[in-house]
Amino acid sequence: MDQFYHFFQPIYDIKSSKKVGYEALLRHETYPNPEAAFQTAKQENCLYDLDSQSIYKALSSFYSVDSREELGVLFLNIFPSTILNPNFPDFVQQIIADHDSANQQIVLEISESEAISDLDSLKYRLFGLRQDGFLIAIDDIGRGYSSAETIIELEPDYLKLDRYLAQDLHIFQKKQEYISVFKNFCEKTGSKLILEGVETEEELQMAKALGISGAQGYYLGKPALLQSVFI
Repeated sequence: MDQFYHFFQPIYDIKSSKKVGYEALLRHETYPNPEAAFQTAKQENCLYDLDSQSIYKALSSFYSVDSREELGVLFLNIFPSTILNPNFPDFVQQIIADHDSANQQIVLEISESEAISDLDSLKYRLFGLRQDGFLIAIDDIGRGYSSAETIIELEPDYLKLDRYLAQDLHIFQKKQEYISVFKNFCEKTGSKLILEGVETEEELQMAKALGISGAQGYYLGKPALLQSVFI
């Protein structure tokens, strides 16, 4: 795990243009695409080890910053199978013990690149995490295994729309209509909507026009080492 490190990409409230948090993104020189690292780990039956160690390392980096309150909330990617792993509850208690009040600033971002094997058990685990102060997001909506059942049953605090929906958003009316469905859903349920992959001013302005509350992407800020945030 020593060869792995994290970049952190800012997330903005696009109405106020204020930074509200960061997403931790795993990096490795041997794996330019982090998904390849996780795929290899899955093939070697050590996905839980990589995922949990990545989470712990990202937290350690985040909490090494003295003025971390200025950073806002931290979004951490996590696989459903990691949450369902028998060792995960003890891991969570270790996080809480080692990083004082860490759970008050953490959003666990459930990856939709993996199917949920047991929705009821996942709901039970998420209930316990919320009791401990964690927030929950569903990632990559519009791609992968995301479904209406998952979104409704897991009651996420954040819905993160896949970058595909941001691409040329100002041109494609069907994308605008699709996003409006989720925007209305979030208004009714109290969830917050974040659009990933915003790369142009035109895409950002259309996201604002649609009433999306949050956004991230290269136009707003590229992933970088955490130290560079304060340079």
